[in-house]
Amino acid sequence: MRPEPQRPALTRRELLAAAAAAGLSWACGARPPPLAQVPEEIRALHDESLVFDLHVDTLLWMRLLGYDLAKRHRPVFPAAAFAWQMDLPRARDGGLDGAVLGIVVSPDEELPEQILPLRLLARVERGRGLPQTLETLDLLAATARSQPGQLAFARTGTELRAAVAAGRFAALAGLEGAHGIGDRLENLRSAWERGLRMLGLAHFQASAAAYPMTEPSQADRGLTPFGRELVAEMEALRMVVDLAHVNAPGVDDALGAMTRPFVVSHSACRAVHDHPRNLSDDQLRRIAERGGVVGLAVGREFLGPGGLEAFFAHADHARRVAGEDALAIGSDWDGAIVPAPGLEDVTALPFVTQGLLERGWQPDAVRKLLGENALRVITEVCG
Repeated sequence: MRPEPQRPALTRRELLAAAAAAGLSWACGARPPPLAQVPEEIRALHDESLVFDLHVDTLLWMRLLGYDLAKRHRPVFPAAAFAWQMDLPRARDGGLDGAVLGIVVSPDEELPEQILPLRLLARVERGRGLPQTLETLDLLAATARSQPGQLAFARTGTELRAAVAAGRFAALAGLEGAHGIGDRLENLRSAWERGLRMLGLAHFQASAAAYPMTEPSQADRGLTPFGRELVAEMEALRMVVDLAHVNAPGVDDALGAMTRPFVVSHSACRAVHDHPRNLSDDQLRRIAERGGVVGLAVGREFLGPGGLEAFFAHADHARRVAGEDALAIGSDWDGAIVPAPGLEDVTALPFVTQGLLERGWQPDAVRKLLGENALRVITEVCG
């Protein structure tokens, strides 16, 4: 299918005006409770822990709207939906030390299964494919240079820990979908040279490497031959493979092809809430057996009804099935999601710590979910 002709791109002013018009205040949705409600000893444990999120999409809004990561924002849509869920001041409030910042790009060719929001994005922006991937990596690098005391663009787990120890927010760059590097391994190397260290094999439409879990007509297709080459090259470059969005045969093929740990950056448990983006118990077990880590997302589509309690239900189930070494946070904040009530933005993270401890989790297990498991994989793969 040929890509549809691009319409004139809207200006940032027009987009911001539209957001303001639609954006009704945060009061239309639920506000998280005051952080002062977290008991002092629990907040101390949270602040002493390394807290790292495997998937936050704020880079999209930085590129699209000029969103200022260094300034404090408030969600503008009802129920804190869609975006405006993370910035550096609120990350400090919530004790978030770092994150994989996801790179969302438009494919060179739009396929029928592509979802409507990403079709619209492709018409708002002119960039596509590898050039847009490199542009976004350069944007992250420029932002880090402009905020040297607040933000570090890290390439390894060692650099991430050093940045956190120095009081800076530690960002690792991750690409959502191999369409962002096309079908050539030299494109992957170009992105690696600009700082890319994690890559998802598919997003919402098929890539040259893999097929998405959200398209039933492609449910029996595994990794392509290029997908297998891509996994091998990523391991050679010491990049983290991300299996979020990849369909079940693709996950199976990737498990057979990989030799290093990996992540499923943002997902949840299908046994708790039956959604195509969530993982089966069998997948959870096999991911754990291979040293992989699953980032638990905060969107209502992943968790189902129940707010924070739903998040805890997924965490408890995943721990029973996969063990405490396989769990992480992979919120998907700023990824056009509607967060579960109580998880409206990054300031909710201390309540996650509180809830897990109150449910009987030991402090070491809580620390693993908050960030140590994610950093273990990143450090083992990237250095």
